[in-house]
Amino acid sequence: MKMRTQNNFHLLRSQVYEHLRLELRKQNLKPGMFVTINQLSQRLGINRTPLRDALLQLQVEGFVTFLPQRGIQINELSNKDLEDIYEVLGALDSRALLSVFDKITPGNVEQMKKINEKMYQTCSSNKDISKYFDLNNAFHNVYLKKSKNKFLLDQLSILRQRLFDFGAKGVWIAKVREMNYREHLEFISLVEEGDAKAVANFLRDVHMVINW
Repeated sequence: MKMRTQNNFHLLRSQVYEHLRLELRKQNLKPGMFVTINQLSQRLGINRTPLRDALLQLQVEGFVTFLPQRGIQINELSNKDLEDIYEVLGALDSRALLSVFDKITPGNVEQMKKINEKMYQTCSSNKDISKYFDLNNAFHNVYLKKSKNKFLLDQLSILRQRLFDFGAKGVWIAKVREMNYREHLEFISLVEEGDAKAVANFLRDVHMVINW
């Protein structure tokens, strides 16, 4: 009975965490906003304990900061933060790519081509930017999911979430998304040529660099 209760608690905490992430993504919790556990508990109708645990996890991941006497602040991403995150993202993603490059199949390449075209069609309209970001994740996950390094994949997921859930909406203008489409085409072309180091270098030094 005790184990069942404990499992239910962890499930609830996970559900609260995912709900808070959704609130961030929808920008119901906006960067720079201050909230308290009491406010969120009343607003969401959930217990303080799993709520606090979920918020502490978000603080570890860089989404929020607990500030004494002030509450909890939803973190903003400065231009320097964006540059730093992309630098780390490029290093980790390129490392993962090198470790799985020989597992990428022609079918995977075709899959990336189709996803990239869907991204381009999506970015022709600003109606659903979240769908665009989901497709971008799907593009990179075609090869990343082949990695067995769970810790590396978890870190990549957190970094992308920080960028796309609330950090990137202000900078992903049409020009940038057009550039992303072209860079994905170049990435695919390099994969087809079969030079793993060239692909990893392009990913790290070109694609994962803020140059707008």
